[in-house]
Formats: sequence, structure tokens, C-alpha cells
Amino acid sequence: MKWRRIHINIGIIGAGRVGTTMGKYIIAHGGKIQGFYSRTIEHAKEAAQFCNTNYFKDLDSLIEVSDTLFITTSDGAIKNVWDCIAAKNVKGKVICHLSGSLSSDIFSNKESAGVVACSIHPIYAFSNKFTAYQNLTEALFTVEGDSKALSRMQELFAILPNQVVSIPTETKGKYHAAASVASNQLTGLLWMAIELLKETGIAEKTAYEMLEPLVKNSVNSIFFNGCKEALTGPIERNDLETVKKHLAALENNALWNQAYQANGKLVLEVAKEKNPKCDYHKMQQLFQEDVKRK
Repeated sequence: MKWRRIHINIGIIGAGRVGTTMGKYIIAHGGKIQGFYSRTIEHAKEAAQFCNTNYFKDLDSLIEVSDTLFITTSDGAIKNVWDCIAAKNVKGKVICHLSGSLSSDIFSNKESAGVVACSIHPIYAFSNKFTAYQNLTEALFTVEGDSKALSRMQELFAILPNQVVSIPTETKGKYHAAASVASNQLTGLLWMAIELLKETGIAEKTAYEMLEPLVKNSVNSIFFNGCKEALTGPIERNDLETVKKHLAALENNALWNQAYQANGKLVLEVAKEKNPKCDYHKMQQLFQEDVKRK
């Protein structure tokens, strides 16, 4: 663990899961959090007590003692918070939000306010604000924004063990879509698999037990060998008859059929890269014909 003294005075606006976790995490690694401000003062008190720092009853007081402001509210509230901050004396400060989907472009009039701005985002699920900080060391952070603001963040990350990746501001949407596909949408596909097993008469608990080793082994193989080498199954081996049976089994549920086909087409693209000499024309045609029948 790195214990180098830094000279950043961070004020956190928003005392929910993200703000509380980040505050605790930074302090645990030797950083300094001036305190919390929240619309609900009890939330700010709770976060401050947990992090052993201060809470502020008004935003002006937090701004006064902070040279860096973290906005850790919901995405929908960030613009309103910024508009409020921009109307105050924040010249020379660094403004940073922690949204995964929004970029630093949301700080639209930052030049006239005299600030530099950025966003940082850990690829991590903040499930519990009192325990999430314990495993945050495993998360990779992405950063984007003004170079001067990112220099300030470099000083912060110097005391944190996390890997940091810089991305262009204009690609933030693609970045967040990737994280959503790998997390939320994967959950949707696994839910579909569980429901299919339940339709065969298998109890839900047993269905999870059946799929757990399969899913874990697949994911481990993906991150050890890469998607192409990890890919197996009927589409990869060009098994038309099995895929036809899958589609027939799903024909009475339009949503599941569409999900199978959409993901199947993606799997087919991976298969083509893995086996460039294999003729997947009939497999491609099968998906196209099934779509037309719908």
C-alpha cells in the first residue's frame, strides 16, 4: 500500500454509495477528504461519521475549504449541482464527477467559471456504501477531461493501487455501453437461461447450481484465453441442426427468440474470426431466414 502524503483537499457532494465509498477508500489510503455535503443532512452526517471526517450544512462552506470537488450524485442531478456550483466562487478549482455514462462535457460553462473539469469512473458495482470500499482495489478507473484536472487526479491515483486508463471524452458513451453489456445485459441473458431451465421443471435453486460452474468456467476462459479461443458451442462448430432446435424451442417466446438470435449473430462474428476458413454461410442464412419468418 502506498502512503505518500498528497496535497489535495477533496470535498464530496453527495453522500450515497459512490460518495461514501470513495471517501472511505481515499482516506484509507492516506488521502484527505474535507467532508461531505448532501441535500439530506442526515446522509452527510452518516457518511462523515463513517469516514471520520466532517459534514457541511451548506455547499458554500464545503467549497471554501476544498480545492477539488467530487460530484457523486445520481447522473440526473449532476447538471443541476454543477449549475449551482458554477454560480459561486469556484475559480481555480477542479470539478470532477464519477458518472460512467456522462463525460466532462456536462460542465458546459467551465471556462467562464474558471475551473478545470474531468470525470473518473471505477468499473465496479457499489452495492453497499459501508463495505464496497474493501474490494475497490480490484477496480480499474477510467478518466477523461481537461489535462490540468487529470494532472490533479494523477496525484490522487499515486496513492491508490488501482490501474488507471485515460479515454477520449467523445468515447465515454461507448465505454459505458461496453460496461453495461458486460454486466447488466449479461445478467439478462443468464436470467433467460434460468427461466428456460425452470420451464423444463427444474427448481430455480437447482438451475443456479447447474449453471454456476458452466458460467464460471466460461468467464475464466474468456479472461485467460480471450473471446476467440474461449468460444465453443453449436454456432462455433457450425452445427446447424442444433441451432435450429434451439430456435424451435424458443419460437413461442418472441423476446427470448430475439435475444438468442441477436446474441447468436455476435457469437457468429467471433466464430468467423476464430475459424476464418470455415464456411458459416448457412448459419448466417439460418438467422436471417428466421428473422423473416417472424
